[in-house]
Amino acid sequence: MGGPVAQWRRFERQAAAREYWEIRQDGIRCFIKWGSDRDRVPGKASTTVLDDEERARRHAARKINDRLRKGFTEVAPPPCDQAEAAARTPVLEVLAGATRPQAPTAPVAPIAPVAACLPVVGFDEVCRRAHTPHHPRGFYEYIVLREGGLGAVRFAVRAGSHEDGVVAAFLEFLCARRDLAFDGRSHHKVPLPSPVGHFGHALFCSPALGRACAAHPAVAGRVATAFPVFDCEIGDQDSEVLVDARLHGHAALPSSDWGRSAQPVVDLRFDVHPSPYRRTLKFKVYRPADLQRLLDALPQASPESWLEVRSFRGEIMRCEPASVMPLAEVLAFLGS
Repeated sequence: MGGPVAQWRRFERQAAAREYWEIRQDGIRCFIKWGSDRDRVPGKASTTVLDDEERARRHAARKINDRLRKGFTEVAPPPCDQAEAAARTPVLEVLAGATRPQAPTAPVAPIAPVAACLPVVGFDEVCRRAHTPHHPRGFYEYIVLREGGLGAVRFAVRAGSHEDGVVAAFLEFLCARRDLAFDGRSHHKVPLPSPVGHFGHALFCSPALGRACAAHPAVAGRVATAFPVFDCEIGDQDSEVLVDARLHGHAALPSSDWGRSAQPVVDLRFDVHPSPYRRTLKFKVYRPADLQRLLDALPQASPESWLEVRSFRGEIMRCEPASVMPLAEVLAFLGS
């Protein structure tokens, strides 16, 4: 199981209507939600991911002080909602209840049947749901249970790249390590004893990092994520914030596509001017298209401009206006 979930702090202000603002800091993430009594729809929410827990604590403190300056007063949070009250409900029961269609009160168009969660033959406490597998965007969802069904590890495979034999090989590896993502670390990149399809490694992500069930608060902290990866897709010394950016940022890894080609790490820091990008003096996650634009801008940039590219092994290649490498050579360096 994961650690205890951090508590929400709630602040309110009475203006034309009662406004509320809530914040929760959990590890490197700050969650915020806000709204007012006059809203006819649920309030808004946001998540900010910081470099480390200390920065996250400072970020939360600044946000709270900002609310206090604006006239908000801290109040006791409301009683636990239904999702939190269901914290000891088995994972499968929560997922099934969250997707079960309600009886209509008026004639409506037919609702597609809820995908059944069926056991996977040959594997204990493993089940699978097929989500419109014949649709171009269909996929298979696998749930590997632990602790009597109160926790789980989940992964999905796009239907177009699904192969029973490949998935079975990964399940065999995962089932022997179903507790790994709950050991307190954010992630583990583990070599596979033999290739799974084209992949040579597996990535295990904690519930907070993987966000496997973010839409289901009752189990969000109890469901981790695991899937196969290429060695070059996750840095050997990556921090949690970098892995988060690789999985959920603008260059998100297509983890459910098991037929994909390798998507190497593209970590850049640079000071190239003129260019379409503001300089950054620490390595951040970028896309190959960003690397291409910076390489294109470098030959015409000022003489003191520079670009550094870091591979998944931590090796660094430096380019300057007089020594620009072709994109193909840089990509080979990244994927080597």
